[in-house]
Amino acid sequence: AAQFVRAGGAASPVDRVVALIEDLKARILADGKAEQASYDKYACWCEDTLGRKAKDIATGKEQIEELGALIVKLKAEIASHGAEIQQTRKDLAANVEARREATEVRDKEHAGYLEEKTESEQCGGALEAAIKVLAGAGAKRGFLETMQEAQLLSVVAGVKTVFLRPSVSKAMSAKDLDVVKRFVERPEDFVSRGSAFAQLGNNPFGDYAPQSSQIGGILKGMYDSFMASLEKANAEEAKSQGSFERLMETKKAELKTLEDTLQQTESDEASKTKEHADDKELVDDTKRQLKDDEALFQETKVGCKEKAEQWADRTRVRTEELAGIAKAVQILSDPESTKTFEASAESFVQLSSRRSSASAVGQREEAFLKLSGVAKSMQSLRLARLALEVRSGGHFNKVITAIEKMIDMLRQEEKDDAAHKSRCEKSLAKNKLDTEDLEEAIKRGNKTIDRLRSEAGELQESVSELETQINATIEEMEEARKLRGEEIDDRNKALKDDEDAIVLLEKAIAALSKFYKRGGAKESFVEVAGELEGADAPPESPFKGEYKGSTGEGHGVIAILEMIKDDLEKDMEKARSDDAAGQATYQRSMAAIQETLDSQRSTKATNKKDIAALELKIADHEQEVSAQSSDLDAEKQLKEALDKDCDWIEEHFEDRRSKREAEIKGLSEAKMYLQGVDASGKA
Repeated sequence: AAQFVRAGGAASPVDRVVALIEDLKARILADGKAEQASYDKYACWCEDTLGRKAKDIATGKEQIEELGALIVKLKAEIASHGAEIQQTRKDLAANVEARREATEVRDKEHAGYLEEKTESEQCGGALEAAIKVLAGAGAKRGFLETMQEAQLLSVVAGVKTVFLRPSVSKAMSAKDLDVVKRFVERPEDFVSRGSAFAQLGNNPFGDYAPQSSQIGGILKGMYDSFMASLEKANAEEAKSQGSFERLMETKKAELKTLEDTLQQTESDEASKTKEHADDKELVDDTKRQLKDDEALFQETKVGCKEKAEQWADRTRVRTEELAGIAKAVQILSDPESTKTFEASAESFVQLSSRRSSASAVGQREEAFLKLSGVAKSMQSLRLARLALEVRSGGHFNKVITAIEKMIDMLRQEEKDDAAHKSRCEKSLAKNKLDTEDLEEAIKRGNKTIDRLRSEAGELQESVSELETQINATIEEMEEARKLRGEEIDDRNKALKDDEDAIVLLEKAIAALSKFYKRGGAKESFVEVAGELEGADAPPESPFKGEYKGSTGEGHGVIAILEMIKDDLEKDMEKARSDDAAGQATYQRSMAAIQETLDSQRSTKATNKKDIAALELKIADHEQEVSAQSSDLDAEKQLKEALDKDCDWIEEHFEDRRSKREAEIKGLSEAKMYLQGVDASGKA
């Protein structure tokens, strides 16, 4: 029976071809549906990614612009703070120098005041003594009998000492000055010669002339002037001391304000320097991220466009393929076509007696069945197409050539899959190593940042401790100045007390010396009267000779008083010497304290510089860690991309290879079969 004729209900070859085509159509539709779902997912990803990256790019550009303006502003503020810090440090130095100069000037003023006070008090004492001695002139007639030469000499010496001061001679009138000069040069001119006294007492000076009252008045005026000047000097000294103390309080408050201002300005500068570094790092990171986002956006845009074009092409080709399949099924299944096939089969039966024709048709049909069987078992669309080509009368040589091309294409596909798999394995291995290296680098960087922050914290604690020490040192300096001032006041008081005591001792010594320290033995009135006779002879006295009194004891008392006076003068000299030594010690101590303060401030400044350097290092490491984190994120994204690209090949590699080998085997068998059929036909 003919091949096209149904026998016993068996399907004809046309029916089998229609069934094969229907199976092919079902597989094409299934593949199209699966590809449609995959493409829809990819298209959704493209839309989301492009939208997100476009937003990120716009945000990044805005952020870069804002940070740029902020960096310029911070740079200007940092420069301003630098100038303020420099000026504040100059003001601090000027404050310290002003307080030093004010203290030095005040010490000189106080020393001059003490010197002037001492001289004024000494001159006042001398004038007061002279006034008291001269106060008795003319008061009573027998005054000169009790006035001694030593007293007059003492008055002259004291007045001469006073007039050695230039200010005294300038303050007096020429007339008074001339009178006093004559009195100092020739005191005997101001004393009258009493004959009775000269005869009885043998006094070389005689009684005071009335001019002693004039001298006393001049000296009294000078004494009042000295006391007024001293009182004025005391008032000016108190005023100067008050002004100095107020100045020191003002300078101290100014120093505290300047130090607080310096500390705040340095803190603001450090804060804004760190903020400036952070913003620069953020700008760099944002620029890198913007560059990556723009590159990804462009690559995604191009890739999505290519994929859309590919999908459109695949959809068009698949639609055309399905249209062709539908057309073929329609043609083969049409009732008229069926009649035609049946009529063709009858005609073929009528011509079946021809051996050559029957043999050729049988070979072609056998080849068709062989190829379609292999195509069906392998589910190979390519083999099915070749089978149809053989069935439709295609030349075997062309089919064999097509099979060879298909085998070559499959082998190339196998090479591509192997290369894809090898590339995936190498890329994944490299990605793993790079990821591990970046994670380890980030870990080390974070440890370094923690260590640097710990060092910066320790330095900050040291700065706080130094600030406490600096305040304590400043308080120590102020306390030393206060103690030194108290020492000076105590010394001045002690010197004043000693000076007053010496003045009193000198007065006591002078009073005792009136009797016990007369120069030479004098003839007594009794010894002279012994030569008188008659009524001029005095009555007999129970004692003879000059009255000596307790001369020995008196001299001893005077010597003791002079020793006490000498001791007081030595004490004053020692006090001045000790004060000079104390001043030197105070200056050395203040220099040492100042050196300590300078060292503390220098250490504080160094620590702050070190903190700023550490903060820059921290910023650098944080920037490096941030860059490494970005690289790590990129590696993770690459891993995701590699997983998407490589999971499919990893999962289907063996299955594709086995199916490919089976398909190659089927194609090879078909090729060998066709070659054998072709060879036998030629034969």
